[in-house]
Amino acid sequence: MTTQRRTRLVFGAMTGTSIDGIDTAAVSVRGRGLRARVTLCGQAHAPLGALTERLRSAQRQFPLTAGEFVALARDLAIAHIAPLRQLAETHGAPDLIALHGQTLFHQPPDSLQLIDASVVAHAFGCSVISNLRAVDLAAGGQGAPITPLSDWMSFRAKKSWRVVINLGGFCNATVIPPEPIERSDWIGSVRGFDLCLCNQLLDHLARTRANAPFDADGRIAAAGKVHAAPLTALRAHLDQQRRAGRSLGTADEILAAGSSALADLNPSDALATATRGICETIAAGILEPCPAFASGASVKVLVAGGGAKNPCLMHELSRAFGKRVHTTDSVGIPAEARETIAMAVLGTLAADGVSITLPAVTHRGATQVLDGCLLRANPARP
Repeated sequence: MTTQRRTRLVFGAMTGTSIDGIDTAAVSVRGRGLRARVTLCGQAHAPLGALTERLRSAQRQFPLTAGEFVALARDLAIAHIAPLRQLAETHGAPDLIALHGQTLFHQPPDSLQLIDASVVAHAFGCSVISNLRAVDLAAGGQGAPITPLSDWMSFRAKKSWRVVINLGGFCNATVIPPEPIERSDWIGSVRGFDLCLCNQLLDHLARTRANAPFDADGRIAAAGKVHAAPLTALRAHLDQQRRAGRSLGTADEILAAGSSALADLNPSDALATATRGICETIAAGILEPCPAFASGASVKVLVAGGGAKNPCLMHELSRAFGKRVHTTDSVGIPAEARETIAMAVLGTLAADGVSITLPAVTHRGATQVLDGCLLRANPARP
């Protein structure tokens, strides 16, 4: 008897380290586990409004009372309802919602992604999965990067290397080799790593030097020039992050150190120099572990995250990688949707009983526990 493969509608939701809004995506999932096929159905975004400063204050480790803490978790969950409901009105009721929550602290083995998942589960009456990093951390892993397995499912190619670069608050990358002769080894050969600060540093410079929330379209940086000595000083800080060999998070912001290295520059020159430093650090971190570049093999560099919309960042990456650089839009996944799609994919895998982190990436040990905290819908209720 042939088992019918049911298509599931899954929503993913993400607020990144830049704390600049709530991104959500609806995906159609055909099949189960690693054999599933995922198709993007739609996206929705919502600003965080007054929550932005409350979350940033908590992320900077300013004290909160217990009451303020639980209220923040609940208010963030409530803020998720509107963009998720927008998806539901367009695409139908979800079978599963995967929530990342807001990372307020990450220093393995301790990490906190804040959100009250029960609020969202109650609002939609469906299963909700959250806290996707916790089991990896409990098993001795770094809890990050969390997306390499979903990147493999979304971007792998039979005859070409794929390098996925996420330009978020921090930059992380996934290196996916082409399909090996022995296909069972494919996932095990995927590599992923955090590299350095990205938008957190650029946004900090824009706020403190140019009185702007961020450098829109890289226009401030485009008007500046790169200065060699400050670039060298900044690279020293960023390279220290790149060589750390661990996930980046709390206490890795180095915003003060980064600003100090650029202290004598005007706003445009500071942002231009920072952009160059970030991209040179990214290139160094990827070229070393990926032999395909030196061998002349086919490589496609796919860029996602908010920084993919910054022409200066994209230009600097092209200086390092040449014509190989594209946004993930070129393979059908909008750059701004990659992480929310990843949350939907990882949530689905976790619900299907698949371990969502890779031991070669996070260095976690073996565990008999399934990933994520799953709130299950009651099928007996109408």
